[in-house]
Amino acid sequence: MRVRLGIATTFAVKRWPRPADWAPIVHERLGLRLVQHTLDLVEPPLGVGSVVTRSGAVRRAIADHDLEIHSTITGRAAAARCLLLHPDPEVRTEARLSFHRAIAFTERVGGIATGGHLGALASVDAGGDEATAARWRDVRAALTSLAIDARRAGLEYFVVENRPSAREASTMAVVRDLLRDGDDLHAPVRACLDLGHMWVAGTSGDDLDPYAWLRSFARVAPIVQVQQSDASADRHWPFTEEWNRLGRIHADPVLDALGEGGAEDVVLMLEVHPPSAQDDEGVVDDLVASVAYWREALARRGLGEG
Repeated sequence: MRVRLGIATTFAVKRWPRPADWAPIVHERLGLRLVQHTLDLVEPPLGVGSVVTRSGAVRRAIADHDLEIHSTITGRAAAARCLLLHPDPEVRTEARLSFHRAIAFTERVGGIATGGHLGALASVDAGGDEATAARWRDVRAALTSLAIDARRAGLEYFVVENRPSAREASTMAVVRDLLRDGDDLHAPVRACLDLGHMWVAGTSGDDLDPYAWLRSFARVAPIVQVQQSDASADRHWPFTEEWNRLGRIHADPVLDALGEGGAEDVVLMLEVHPPSAQDDEGVVDDLVASVAYWREALARRGLGEG
């Protein structure tokens, strides 16, 4: 099993918005190379023009600091929207087009994958009846279009992120139903597992167990977002001694579960959301400690990382 360590740029939102701001932190302070670029940092929000203008800034920064954009991902702004599950068809169409623009942006910055939060059911469609089924059919149809576009753009796969709400893709059954293998025309649709999202009210059993998710999806989840969290909320805490005492995400069980599930090549993306009031140097210190925590575990177990 090959395991590499990278970082999602969610830590940089509202602090280090320009690639020239966050890139030296990743390279010089954290010593990492792989980056998952959150689309929250594309300001104004990703449009036809910003695909070109903002991708250029990213390319320059990663070249200057010897980084690699592994993938792009929807961020916290998109997570507040219904997107592909919106009850109005024109909104669903615009959401699909925004994902097509994300594919174009990802191609331009050299990433191999994009995707993330696909959407949330509105109350009117969340009753578990035909309306619910229709919205998920819309999502599957959109994924077909996006998989074709991703293949044309040379991406290796498109990802679906498990989410922390019953109105989203939050159970193993729902997420697995959205995944598919690729072919000559379609890129594969794979999972991006966020280990802090398995606490959804109304779910039970393995759906609440991040390690069960890892064992079940290890072969079809090439990206695992690691955040320290508990079973009560989506915390996005760092992996410091203080938060490790409170959280339930620990390196050895994560790596054990991936191995038991048959993972072959996986990237662990550190995804920390620092409090707005935390000082900048404290944020970096927490990231340094988090990287050290995962590096030590990988080295101790003889697993390669980049």
